[in-house]
Amino acid sequence: MADVVEALIRSFGTGSVVVDPEIISSNTVDWTGRFKGDVLCVVRPVNSWQVQRAVEISRSTHTPITTQGGNTSLVGGATPVHGGIILSSLLLNEIEIDTSSQTARVGAGVTLNALNLKAKEWGLCFAVDLASRDSATLGGMIATNAGGIHMIRYGGTRQQLIGIEAILGTGKLISRMEGLYKDNSGYDWASILCGSEGTLGVITKAIVKLIPVPKHRTVALIAVDTLSGAIRIMVDARRRFPHLDAVEFMSRDGLELVHRLQGKKWPLGEIPVYSLLIEVAGDVVEIDELAEFLDDHNEVVDAAISYDGQAEGLWYWREQHSVAISRAGIPYKLDVAIPILEMPGFLNYVSELVELEYPKVRVVAFGHLGDGNVHVNLLNVGSPDDEIEHEILASVASYGGSISAEHGIGRAKIHDLSLTRSPQDIDSMRSIKKVLDPTQILNPGILFE
Repeated sequence: MADVVEALIRSFGTGSVVVDPEIISSNTVDWTGRFKGDVLCVVRPVNSWQVQRAVEISRSTHTPITTQGGNTSLVGGATPVHGGIILSSLLLNEIEIDTSSQTARVGAGVTLNALNLKAKEWGLCFAVDLASRDSATLGGMIATNAGGIHMIRYGGTRQQLIGIEAILGTGKLISRMEGLYKDNSGYDWASILCGSEGTLGVITKAIVKLIPVPKHRTVALIAVDTLSGAIRIMVDARRRFPHLDAVEFMSRDGLELVHRLQGKKWPLGEIPVYSLLIEVAGDVVEIDELAEFLDDHNEVVDAAISYDGQAEGLWYWREQHSVAISRAGIPYKLDVAIPILEMPGFLNYVSELVELEYPKVRVVAFGHLGDGNVHVNLLNVGSPDDEIEHEILASVASYGGSISAEHGIGRAKIHDLSLTRSPQDIDSMRSIKKVLDPTQILNPGILFE
């Protein structure tokens, strides 16, 4: 294995190959602190040729490669399982804006925030938004098909992707970087690689769609007694507001943790059982329209409405959830998708399961109500409680859901993939990987066992 490091240093120089254990340590632990690994070095290529060379060296020596961007994976998807090397995309950070087509040509290491800052100069932005926007990279977002808070209006990352460049596990470079909105000339490599979690190729560049920055954002924070009531409000809001940008839900346990972060005062009296956050974005401020809409719903216990810059104060309560949960301990994160009308029953099942069989475990649930994405966070999970994760994921399958809505399978759920994907599905995915990564060096231990 030392030969690999020497070959990489000969190809790229010592400045691009990090071997210092203290520096490497931050790359070998995932964002939650739950997953850890060891590697020989971290390679920091600055262009596609260097990525291709790193893959060729790794292929010839059968050295595993873990591709890593901002290391914001919540399921261990960017944490090495079988050693080898980490291939960091952070120096692949070029950005070019094409205003005629409203697209951006980006390197895989460009962060979401950096893209938006550049695009904003032309009044544009990327439609997918995440709380981890300062660290999450476009390459990682593509690899996991990130969804985010605006999924209800714009779709996920796959819907924004119109071009891609990547180095396959064979060492071959594929490039579909023409930037065409319409191109039906064969297989769509962008769609194939999007959501593949780095198991088929190393993404180096992409072309993504941009949208005009909305002139105004109007946000309502709503207290409700039941999740069923929140769903009824959401369904009516979709009919009423064509520019509905986001519909998020939060539970009392999560809001209490956020409150403890900085001692911020909850804006609606007592923290309710459930809260709903609705955002409408467009050319006008819609405070009066939102207020009238909420007045028509008996499910609303209380509400606060704000707009533009002031709305950030309401968004704070949703966006600080992941930070607040991690401060409370190392969480088991179950990012699942449930049919919207089944969400109340599913969360009731989880609460009863924990209360009866795992009384020390704390459940914090929140997520994207508009697309059925529930983030189930489990705190205080000890070794006697290991089965809780599998039991909850099995219940997801029984409710007709998916065990991964937007975070991917990563390391966390490889033993549970068969709950919602058939043997034929999994065998076919393995066959694709064997063709595109015949030496099985790309992200081994991620997605598949």
